[in-house]
Amino acid sequence: MLKNIEILLLETSHPGNIGATARAMKVMGLKSLSLVKPKKLPTNDSYALAVGCKDVIKRAKIFDNLTDALEKSEINIGFSSRERKANVPKLTIDQCIKFLYAHPKKKISILFGNEQSGLSNKDLLMCNYLVKLPTYKDYQSLNLAAAVQIFSYELFKYSFKHTRPLLSKVKLASTKQKNFFYKELIALLVNTKFMTKKNVKSLTQKIHIIFNKASLDKDEINILLGIIASINRKVK
Repeated sequence: MLKNIEILLLETSHPGNIGATARAMKVMGLKSLSLVKPKKLPTNDSYALAVGCKDVIKRAKIFDNLTDALEKSEINIGFSSRERKANVPKLTIDQCIKFLYAHPKKKISILFGNEQSGLSNKDLLMCNYLVKLPTYKDYQSLNLAAAVQIFSYELFKYSFKHTRPLLSKVKLASTKQKNFFYKELIALLVNTKFMTKKNVKSLTQKIHIIFNKASLDKDEINILLGIIASINRKVK
């Protein structure tokens, strides 16, 4: 799905923001970048801030106008730091991410405007949806690359919720092994008087709950049994 999502920067003022955006994208799996009428083409500042993500800049497509840049895009989503009067359907960032995952095969452009003025009213007419990132009321203007980073992170993070977990190759401890461990641990705690007749029932229950949460594997059980054996030798 990530390969179908393009980050599109409109009229960037500072070339450094192009590099910072490339880095924000690539660390979250996004590699498609387009630039529309940048005030300056990528410079050494761009590459310096991109660090290990220079390939994203080198592959970036550059357009003279937004219409050409969006020619192959099926859905356009604009990001803005302020409320807009334009009657464009609004999405929260969470709604936006869910929408993208509901349309994994669509070619989608994510638009970010100029650092000072953001998306123009004319730009908004090209958007199917508009997203405003929530910010603190005293100052609401996000740095361009920071806004891209938030979007990219939320997109990447959501993928973990919808990826089928890989079957673990680790062999978990059997119930028989865990029960033997519990028996040995409780016997030790009784011997050291940590457990008494008064609390043995409640503590036994809590010990089971604590270690059941850990989903211990065979090696971990053996390590814990070794620790118990070592303490028993010292106690005796």
